[in-house]
Amino acid sequence: MKQIIGLFFILITLSTYSQERGNEKKETILKAPKVDIRVELLSIVFRLAGSHEYSQNLFPKYVESIENHFEEFKSHDLIEYVKDELLEDGIGFSAVMSMAIHITDPPNLAPLLNPFPYKSLEEPWEKESAIKFIKLLNEFYIETDCETFFNKNKALYTTASNRFKKVYQNLDVAWYQNFYGAKPKGAFSIINGLGNGGANYGPKIFSQNGNEVIYAIMGTWSVDSLSMPTYEIEEYFPTLLHEFNHSFVNHLVEKYHAELQESGTIIFEKVKDEMNKQAYGNWKTMYDEALVRASVIKYMKDHNYDKATIKNELNEQLSSSFLWTDELVKELERYDNNRDKYPSLESFMPEIVKFFNLTAAKIKT
Repeated sequence: MKQIIGLFFILITLSTYSQERGNEKKETILKAPKVDIRVELLSIVFRLAGSHEYSQNLFPKYVESIENHFEEFKSHDLIEYVKDELLEDGIGFSAVMSMAIHITDPPNLAPLLNPFPYKSLEEPWEKESAIKFIKLLNEFYIETDCETFFNKNKALYTTASNRFKKVYQNLDVAWYQNFYGAKPKGAFSIINGLGNGGANYGPKIFSQNGNEVIYAIMGTWSVDSLSMPTYEIEEYFPTLLHEFNHSFVNHLVEKYHAELQESGTIIFEKVKDEMNKQAYGNWKTMYDEALVRASVIKYMKDHNYDKATIKNELNEQLSSSFLWTDELVKELERYDNNRDKYPSLESFMPEIVKFFNLTAAKIKT
């Protein structure tokens, strides 16, 4: 499926897409990919603490570099705090990356926004744990000489981001704004997470004045014969497409939390084992993923992907126990065909609530 996606974009998207949207327009809303030291720092910290999602070894050369520099600091107060308290409190996965984008750049690590923790910082971070974490993180940065480590890897970071450009140049950012009926009040930002393995995240941050930055933090899970990161379109573009949807979807599910809870609880109970295997531990996360995955298929249809590719994507979702995806895509098509009545997906959310209520009623069959 991913090979088909890559070939399709190479053959037709690259030839027509740039003609439809000028590069200058894209640069105003989509920032070029880069490595973010805050992301690397937090992935290193949670790797040292043994967090399994941050302990992958898919970029062996970089992991070896991390281990050589930081191995002796596994008993640092920060690492002990993460192991003994934060991991026990359920802080991991996207919550780690949410913290990364809510702090200032090193060497002076501090809350990026006040009051802190700000409302876009993901749960289960709380004020006390967040403030203590940042204090210990500053001590860790200095005492482990992080600056030397990051300086040694500057050339690697530049190479990785340059190699990722061919992936990001294919993303139709305008589609997100048009489809969701909500224009971001800031920018999109693609981060290459070299220490994140195959995990990818889509957090966002917004300030008091309403400006926001929507992130796609992309993992690195493939290397070439020289052990350097390589980003093939057919492997990475579908994930990039997926992650940006989260910043338009997650807050809508949260806004309708009360209305969705009953159906979500019923459905999640039936597919709980499969969801847990994918690190979706509750009905809210499952609904976030459900809407995002259906939206990816809608994107494919809107960009004239061939039927076989769309069918393969649908089958992949069905095999991942998102059993209602076909019907949910049809709901999104109904929404998009009636934009005079539903100017935004948010205005259509009561219909999504009805859809999941019906789905819960028949989930047994």
